[in-house]
Amino acid sequence: MTFSKVRMGSEEIFEVVVKDPDGRTIEKWTVMKRDFGEVVRILQRKFGLGFKIISKKQDRDLDWALR
Repeated sequence: MTFSKVRMGSEEIFEVVVKDPDGRTIEKWTVMKRDFGEVVRILQRKFGLGFKIISKKQDRDLDWALR
């Protein structure tokens, strides 16, 4: 797993800070926009976040039938 080098001026830069209940920083991620999805997946696995990542590649024509 490799991330792109953070460069100013080429695209958006996303920064995520994870803190504990006392306000101390546990983790800090600074990545380019193209790598943010992978960071979200890592944080989801590590901290057990309860949301589903939907890829744009999925065909959404029949989503209504799955509900």
